[in-house]
Amino acid sequence: MFSKPIFKQSIQANWKLWAIITIVASTILSGFIMNYDAAGYASIAAAAKGTAFSNFLSSMTSLLGSLENFYKLIAVILGIVYVVFTANNLVVNEVDSGSMAYTLSTPIKRSSVIFTKSLYLILSVVLMYMIISLSGLGASQLQYNNVTGYAITDDIKAASETLNQKERYLSERLYLIQDDDQAMREAAAARDMDTDAYSIYLRNVIDTNSYEKAANIITDERGDTYENDDDMEDEDIEITTKELIENPTMILASNDALVAGARVQGISVNEYRQLIMDEIEMLEAEGKDTEEQESQLEVVVTENNTERLLKTVIESSAMALNISSDQINGNLTLIKNSTALKASIEATGLTEKQIITMANQAMVSAARSVDTALEFDIETYFWLSLGLLTLILVMSSISFFTSTLFNRTGLSLAIGGGIPFAFFLITMIQQLMEDSTSALEYLTITSLFDTDAILAGGEFGWGLAALGIIAIVLYTASNVIFIKKDLPL
Repeated sequence: MFSKPIFKQSIQANWKLWAIITIVASTILSGFIMNYDAAGYASIAAAAKGTAFSNFLSSMTSLLGSLENFYKLIAVILGIVYVVFTANNLVVNEVDSGSMAYTLSTPIKRSSVIFTKSLYLILSVVLMYMIISLSGLGASQLQYNNVTGYAITDDIKAASETLNQKERYLSERLYLIQDDDQAMREAAAARDMDTDAYSIYLRNVIDTNSYEKAANIITDERGDTYENDDDMEDEDIEITTKELIENPTMILASNDALVAGARVQGISVNEYRQLIMDEIEMLEAEGKDTEEQESQLEVVVTENNTERLLKTVIESSAMALNISSDQINGNLTLIKNSTALKASIEATGLTEKQIITMANQAMVSAARSVDTALEFDIETYFWLSLGLLTLILVMSSISFFTSTLFNRTGLSLAIGGGIPFAFFLITMIQQLMEDSTSALEYLTITSLFDTDAILAGGEFGWGLAALGIIAIVLYTASNVIFIKKDLPL
């Protein structure tokens, strides 16, 4: 079935367009990743909250979310350009120009010709999007080190110069920053925080990383324990970082988890065990302490009023310091200014300690949101890349089908290119509409590639399966049509 001469001829005739599209798409994706501004997008999204742009901007607050427009628009249009012209060049253009007559006059069977050409188109698309995906992985790893390790943020870069340590080495040993006053000052400044707030932030990150390492160890141990238990699902076996933070008792039962957590903390196993025991005691006493504190305060800070109180603090601080609220938002340490504190206390009724705590929490929250935005979930990225590949394969099958169905290049281009472009235009219109669940989604197969569901961890498998079935059916039909049709040779 496979013809090496036909495959070689297909490569020679189409490699230039393939190379151009591959390079352009890889460059754009790498540019998206390397120029991503997590802090900037977070502040813009916060400012646009409640507006018509909030849904669009909310996806930009994570690195993978910011790539959604690339996967739904840019990568799709570039793929359509490639498959439309290549599919037509492979079959109908040769029929229209008469070169197919020469090809079929050779001993090569017609079935081998069409099978090899369809195989070339499929493999070229697969190779193209593999390279594009790998370029994205490489760009993210090069810029942030977040594919194989912890993301390298501005504070780590600043501290690495002070400590004369490699950035990646330091990202796995954050306690080294904590142990050096100069590194603390440089790192805090790099994240627009003072050392008090940065110290809280750094402790939060170190603790979370140690829990994450411990959770992975405990999950692996549970996996070995329940390996032969058919009643246990993967989600039942897995222990998440969040679960471990809420119930750190499980760490004490695993020596390997204690070792992994202690390594992240930069302390001995015994010291880490004591740290966990202290944390357990603190969690148990937290409820009582909160009740006692609330009974002693006139104004209680809760989840419901924190945002409102912080806004009041920022506005009163801005008025007291005679600067804009945006300047305060950009540098929350200004809230701790004595003049600003006095104004905030009068405006809110909060104590000085409450206001300073609120400012610290706001700075830590902003810094952690940047860290979260830079996290790179390889599984999510894989499904985004596979979904995009499957969608482009369907587009290629449409163009290849019309290339075998018609004998004139113009007609094949009009229909084989018109249908994919129509799907793309419908998707663009749907993106601009406030109601993303409009009836338009039923008019385009691109809706089967649900990037929102992939990013949110929802149900998306059936859509990709449907795309795969469509591609198989159309490629099979293309082969059958070409083999049985009468060609104007």
